[in-house]
Amino acid sequence: MKEGTYKRLLKLCPVWPLIFLTTACIEEIDTASFSYEKLLVVDANISDQAKAHEVHLTYTSPIDGTVDGSSNAASGATVWVEDDLGNRADFTEQRGGIYLSPDTFAGEAGRNYTLFIITNEGNKYQSSFEKLVQAPEISAIYNKFAIKPLGQKAISTAGVQFFIDVEDDSRSTQFYRYEWTDAHQVLVPYPKKYETRIIYPGGLADPIYILDPFNTDVSECYRESRFDEVVLASSASNSNRELSEIPIKFSEASDFDVTTVYSIEVTQRAISAQAYSYYRKIELLNESNGSLFDKQHGAIVGNISSMDSPGEKVLGYFEVSGESSKRVFLEPSQLDEKVIGYVVRTCEEYYALEFEGDLNSFYKASGVPMDLLGDELAKRAFYEVYDYDSFTDTKFLAHRLCIDCRNRGSLEKPEWWQ
Repeated sequence: MKEGTYKRLLKLCPVWPLIFLTTACIEEIDTASFSYEKLLVVDANISDQAKAHEVHLTYTSPIDGTVDGSSNAASGATVWVEDDLGNRADFTEQRGGIYLSPDTFAGEAGRNYTLFIITNEGNKYQSSFEKLVQAPEISAIYNKFAIKPLGQKAISTAGVQFFIDVEDDSRSTQFYRYEWTDAHQVLVPYPKKYETRIIYPGGLADPIYILDPFNTDVSECYRESRFDEVVLASSASNSNRELSEIPIKFSEASDFDVTTVYSIEVTQRAISAQAYSYYRKIELLNESNGSLFDKQHGAIVGNISSMDSPGEKVLGYFEVSGESSKRVFLEPSQLDEKVIGYVVRTCEEYYALEFEGDLNSFYKASGVPMDLLGDELAKRAFYEVYDYDSFTDTKFLAHRLCIDCRNRGSLEKPEWWQ
């Protein structure tokens, strides 16, 4: 039986539109009839981990304006954090609207912190004081087979749902927010040694295929991703403060088709009741913005206010949290066995081929019976040459996903990979 409660929120964007529109409108709307109020948006977090913490400052955009990081960035601001003893940590702008603390800065459990901002125009802002509470350790990360809806479409897909358990022995907090990062190790069975260069003579002439030696090692890649939504949990209704089966991330079965090792790291943030309530309000807003004529909840104001104009709205939140993380490495055999039946093994379905002769004949599927020609043409379109024997004029071909790992990831290996 599940203990505690959890909430999964939709994507949380750093720039907030004031009005939400859908693409289903029949008549064009005169955007000039909407009023626009330029508001400061603050996305800020500090924790008890020594690292460069980030404060991201932007402004809202008019409904007919462009939304990009450069035009909406609140650059040139003075940003710092103070604790309840008066200790100060200054943040330096690294690029448009993004301010970083020294990488040695870490909050201290039990201390209260407040954020100060003075914009380039001289406007002053301050957050309420937030207490830093130490986060308990994550007890376990595990996975189970699941079938989930795919986006907003009326279809479902099979995959793996990752969960965590938490035992809060200190009973220090009741509210949590979760983040995750993960990486797939991608190994290909037929690393290419030759690359095909195609020349198109023009007219009705067939293309000319030239095989050039390829010297880059493309046998091993890594595909990294990170959270794009917020997951919350609360143990407020649980007397022993334990949390079990908190769903963190769902991965489609197709993500594991050429993966040798998979790793996921979950970061747990112990947040205040006020921060938890703030994120819950965002959830309600996201759930009810499907139509222009839905009930409008207005701007969600966080814990930051203007020191010059108390009535001014400021969007965003200054989050102070204790942080704990846990990482696991999994072999495919450690996934829920039910998901294995849904994994498409591309390099087994598209087995390697040997072909002698002109590649035009291969891609035209010359000699294949007419009743099989359509399927064969579609299949051969995925094949590329990975090796070549010039003495026998033999081309060795395989599915492009099975010869060059860069089709599924990057050659750069994560620093943390074991």
